[in-house]
Amino acid sequence: MIDKTSSATDNYVPEKPSLKTGLLALKQKDYPQAIAHLEIIAQQESLKQKLKAQMGLVIAYEKTKQVDRAISLCRNLTKISDSEVQSFAHRHLKELLKQYPPNNLKKSTIPPPKASETSTQNQQPIETGFVPFNPNSDQSKSAKNSNDISKENIDLSVETGFQPIAENPNISEIKSSQTSNSLKHSQPNKNDIEANKNQLPDLSNIVNKSNLKNTNESHQISTEITSDEPENSSKTSDIVQHSQANKNNIEADKNSSPALSSTVNNSDSKTTNESHQTSTEITSDKPENLPKLKWREAGRAKGGRRLKSPNLTLLWLEQIVVAITLFWLSLTILKFSLDATNDFLVWLPHFRPIQLFYRDPTRNFIIFLLGLFIFSPWLIDGLLILTYGLQTLPTTTLINYSKEANKLLRNFSKKQKIRGITLKILPIDVPIAFSYGCLPRFYRIVVSQGLLDNLAEDEIATIYAREISHVQNGDFRLMSMANLMLQIPYTIYWQLTFWADWILDFINHQLPDFLPEFIKSFLPILVSVFRAFAAIISTLSYGLYWLLKLPILWLSRRRVYYSDRLACNLTGNPNGLTRAILKITIGMANDVKNQTKIRNLLESFEILMPVGINQAITTGSFLSDSGFESIFNWDIVNPYRQWLEINNSHPLLGDRLKRLTLYANFWKIETELNLGNINADLTAKNQLSGTQEENIYTPQNLDWQKLLLQGAPFFCTLIGLGFAIFLWLIGVISSAIGLWRLDWLFGDISILVGCLTIGFSLGILIRINHFFPDIKQTQLSQNPDLVELLTDLKALPLDSQIIQFKGKLLGKSGMSNWLGQDLVVKTTKGLVRLHYSHNFGPLGNLWPKIDRPSDLVGKSITVTGWWRRGATPWIDINALKSENGQSIHSGHPVWSTIVAFTLAIWGAYMVYTGRF
Repeated sequence: MIDKTSSATDNYVPEKPSLKTGLLALKQKDYPQAIAHLEIIAQQESLKQKLKAQMGLVIAYEKTKQVDRAISLCRNLTKISDSEVQSFAHRHLKELLKQYPPNNLKKSTIPPPKASETSTQNQQPIETGFVPFNPNSDQSKSAKNSNDISKENIDLSVETGFQPIAENPNISEIKSSQTSNSLKHSQPNKNDIEANKNQLPDLSNIVNKSNLKNTNESHQISTEITSDEPENSSKTSDIVQHSQANKNNIEADKNSSPALSSTVNNSDSKTTNESHQTSTEITSDKPENLPKLKWREAGRAKGGRRLKSPNLTLLWLEQIVVAITLFWLSLTILKFSLDATNDFLVWLPHFRPIQLFYRDPTRNFIIFLLGLFIFSPWLIDGLLILTYGLQTLPTTTLINYSKEANKLLRNFSKKQKIRGITLKILPIDVPIAFSYGCLPRFYRIVVSQGLLDNLAEDEIATIYAREISHVQNGDFRLMSMANLMLQIPYTIYWQLTFWADWILDFINHQLPDFLPEFIKSFLPILVSVFRAFAAIISTLSYGLYWLLKLPILWLSRRRVYYSDRLACNLTGNPNGLTRAILKITIGMANDVKNQTKIRNLLESFEILMPVGINQAITTGSFLSDSGFESIFNWDIVNPYRQWLEINNSHPLLGDRLKRLTLYANFWKIETELNLGNINADLTAKNQLSGTQEENIYTPQNLDWQKLLLQGAPFFCTLIGLGFAIFLWLIGVISSAIGLWRLDWLFGDISILVGCLTIGFSLGILIRINHFFPDIKQTQLSQNPDLVELLTDLKALPLDSQIIQFKGKLLGKSGMSNWLGQDLVVKTTKGLVRLHYSHNFGPLGNLWPKIDRPSDLVGKSITVTGWWRRGATPWIDINALKSENGQSIHSGHPVWSTIVAFTLAIWGAYMVYTGRF
């Protein structure tokens, strides 16, 4: 409890204390007024208001040099089970203890309580909900017997939920004795917290099942706060220095304190697009407390043998093919867009075509791409700064988290004769890392605060090793350029959808009353026109984003194997890289739960990240189970897995982790995971020393009939290609023997495209009945075991198991999810992606007044559909039903039939007329 008598605001008592006024005063650096308001709120208001006020008081006390008060309040906040409040408290407590060591703290303005007063305090609950802990009191005795309560305690470990390596007992005792005199333990009053929670049902977002912490747990946490070692559970966020000189101290505190930032931001009614996006991506993180998993903490190689460096010739050839394909595809799309624009203008009355669009754009397009390549590092920097709050990562901060990573970067820069790699950080809790640049001297490595907080020192080093390996492999140039090209349509997509939803919300809820009636009646028409334009352009932009992404996927998967291998060579730590990959996977899945959607950053920068968001959603949500290794068996054993990952940006996780276990076996060290010796009979001892990446295959016999049926559209397309080549040969032979009536067949593009189109349509029709069997109640499996579905080693998407799940629908809301591209069902077991299609495909989704799955986001739903076990598990929706009876039906079979017949008719038309 805060003693007002010794406050900095003795001479000022606000008439109407307000949390909003206090936070605004804090933002304006009026600290006395802020303290006056917030101290009263912290004593009188609900628990939710108390926590916000106490977090504000921490900063106000710090700025007014009341350090002892700030530290005491931070320690109290560390006992709250809400992870966001804990993160805020740990971060500021660590910073305060660094700046003001306990021996140098000025004497508190609060006189020390007498023994009788201390005893009285222990017996009476304090208004803030906290009870000071006295080791000698009777309360400590009762705490020892509170076994039932301690079992329900929520662990304050890292967000990934893993148990760190236990410290040396002797060291722990020394640390404990050194800090016991300066640290005061406190316990939240469970009864007061529960009473407040019952009065405020919506408090679950701020206080999540607040429980008492026993003596040992409180002592362990307090000891870990002062530890500078990079253990998973003891890491707290260092305040990252801003690169912009005009940032004031309060804004710096906001950026380092997501909880307070969101509170202060809510006091401002007007926000720009940039600030809105930053607050959405940074301040809304509310990590869940996950069950603890105990790592084996398997060791690393200690010098000696090294994995032989792979031959990069094949990788360079693949880059050349991908670059040519990407250039041709993007140029073709550009030409088609220009021609389609002029054709549309000709069709409209009173409009003329743009003559510039009739010119060949190849030369200008090449110049444009060269400009993008040269300025790509700074363009990506600017995009990340404006939308996600990118900041410079000081070397000293990196050293605090991982000295090994800093040493690795320094040695690599010296070896490669680079002045220094630029380090960046994103102030978000999800653990991610990626890199980009046009030349080694302009290379950037970006990590998130969540990665530094959740990974151990050696694991952070392996991630940095992965990123610098892209420089040595030489694939970073093309991937950086390709990623920048993808940002153009993706940014157009999310910006248009954001402003379209914002304008609609403004018209409906924030329109000023003083506007004339004719303006109020005319604005909805303008908004409807803009939203129609935004819907069309954003849909086309998102489709263009996926179309341009297709030729990059192969290289994106291939380079992961090379970077993993080189990272193990640089660090000798395949087990550390295994743990890092798994923690990133868990963190991404947890972020989807906390954000209730997929961040734009995770989707748009997916090809550059260590783990793809699409593969992390389901897998990461199941890794909290003790026997999670079985989930990866499908990735290792299934004979069709190589075919099914064709649409993925990253290799199968099980495949990657299996290779890392082979690297560990090469060094004869214990493996972090027990994935079994499934491929022992096919893995030669000298494979790891070979010049090519080892291929992991299984001795199972392929069911060719099942494989051909699964890939019927693609195999039928090849048959169509063969038939077109056959017709071309007829034209060649006819020309040679003088049959001029058939020699026109050779080289006719319309025949080639027509045959390919007809073949693809036939493949869809052959597969459609197997892919979408009728849903019968007798065949419906309700709430099946997801782990069982994931570990079916022979399962294929073609199997089409009919299932029904109950859960909560996650995803983006509004126009950004009209196509159903971000739909996830959160079940009691984990997360599963959902695929939705209107009867008329994307065009049907653009119809203004229809029911869409995005309307049910955030609600409890029952989903019925077809389970698909592929490289990324998903459910094709047949029907969604909410608790209030609202039902939405998907049209996958109908849309597939329409597409098949449309392509067949179009192909026949091209073959018959010779025109497109």
